[in-house]
Amino acid sequence: GPVSEALPWKSYEEMLKEAYGGLWKQKGSIAATSVEDFWSKMQEQGGWWSAEGVPLSETGARLQYDYERLLQPEFHEDVTNFAFHLMPFPSHLLYDGSLAHLPWLQEAPDPLTTVMWGSWVEINPRTAEKLGIQQQDLVEVASADGTLQAPAVLAPAIAPDVIAMPVGQGHEHFTRYATRRGTNPVKILHPLAEPETGALAWAATRVKIRKVGKGKLVLFAGGMREAPFEGGHR
Repeated sequence: GPVSEALPWKSYEEMLKEAYGGLWKQKGSIAATSVEDFWSKMQEQGGWWSAEGVPLSETGARLQYDYERLLQPEFHEDVTNFAFHLMPFPSHLLYDGSLAHLPWLQEAPDPLTTVMWGSWVEINPRTAEKLGIQQQDLVEVASADGTLQAPAVLAPAIAPDVIAMPVGQGHEHFTRYATRRGTNPVKILHPLAEPETGALAWAATRVKIRKVGKGKLVLFAGGMREAPFEGGHR
C-alpha cells in the first residue's frame, strides 16, 4: 500500500544495511573489505564500536551520529577505598517499593534468587570466596554516604567488581507488611546527577563490603545449590 510505496527499502534488513553501510570505512572495531563483509562481521560480534575520539558523520544515507557528545562515566569515590560498583535495580515484584505493602507480592519468590520477604546483596561467587563471604552471610555495604546490612546471595551473573541490590524494601512507615522490612540501597547512593538530564546517577556510587555475621534469607527453592558456581564451587 502507500506505506510500502513511501519506503525505498524492500525489507527491514535492507534498511539496516544501508544505515550501517557508511561505517565500514570508518576506524573502529571492524576491519572489512566491503560493505557485505562489514555487515557479516557486525552481526557476528553483535555491533560496531568507533575508535575513541573519532567523531562520525554521515554514517548512512539517512542516519547521523555525533559521538563527540558522549560523556565518560564518573563515579563517586576511588577504587582504592571503595572497590565495588553498587548497582541498585527495581524489584521484579515490588518495583520501586510502591507495591511493598501487598503481602502476596512480599511472599512471591524473586524470579532469579527465589528470595521472599526481604532484601539481599548479590555478589559474584569468586569475589565472595576471596572475602570469606558465604550464602546468607550478613554483609555490610558502605559508601561515603552511609551503610546498610543485608544477607548475601552468591550470583554467578554478577561481574566481580559489582554488587547489586533490589530497591523496594526498607520502608519506615508503610503498613505492617512493609514497615522496617529489608533495607533501602537508595539511602547510601551519592547524590550525583547525570549532567545532560539532571537525573540521579543510579550507578555512580562505589562501595566497600564486609562480612559482619550470619544473616537470614527466606528462599522458596533453597537457593542455587544444584547449579555449580564459577570455578566449580557450589
